[in-house]
Amino acid sequence: MDPDRGRTPLRVAASLIAALTLSFITPSALAQPPVAELTVIAYGAQRVDLASGRTVLEDGGELVERRSGVRLTAAWIGYLEGVEVVAREVRFEGDFGRVEAGELVIDLVNVHLWADGGVVLQHEALALAATSLWLAVDSGVVGLVGEVEALVPEASASEAWIELATGRVLLLGPYRFADGPLVLTGNVDAILQLDAVELVDGVAYDARSTVDDALAQVVTRARDQLRAGRGE
Repeated sequence: MDPDRGRTPLRVAASLIAALTLSFITPSALAQPPVAELTVIAYGAQRVDLASGRTVLEDGGELVERRSGVRLTAAWIGYLEGVEVVAREVRFEGDFGRVEAGELVIDLVNVHLWADGGVVLQHEALALAATSLWLAVDSGVVGLVGEVEALVPEASASEAWIELATGRVLLLGPYRFADGPLVLTGNVDAILQLDAVELVDGVAYDARSTVDDALAQVVTRARDQLRAGRGE
């Protein structure tokens, strides 16, 4: 039987138009345009370094990195789309809080962040200063590394790792934690966990030397990833 028998001329014409239209749609036409990872505002002059391909904002500016949610303002910015962002004399913020640092590097491939040159972090009730800040965005923790000093709570440590969802903190020894007259100290191999407790007038921290295994595993994994990323 003739498959076109019984079709009206209008239906046959519509079928031909649909077939011809699909034949001219290429894969590139069907693909969605890529979403830019970076939104950049330059405060002044900018140039492209021909050797590296990096765009440099000599007078600084503002930048938003979409995947990490980091928003920064810096005196100098250099970036290579899809590879890396470097910012100097920088203030930046995200789910981890607000940070001031001498330098920030964002690895756009792995979405890892390292801030160096002295950092100050404000995360909810926590206020800490350290040599460096490390963050693997999907890990759920942020680390302060090197000569950590906390104003709230009063503490010091070689490293401090904060679980962003709960506010729990791991202090890596040697550490010192003061809660009024109570002072706790630990050697280089010791770890102290601080649990945030909501009060009517703020937040307090309960200290315990028994560390939650799941939290310790998350911190160890993030710490190892970030050390490898830095080549350490």
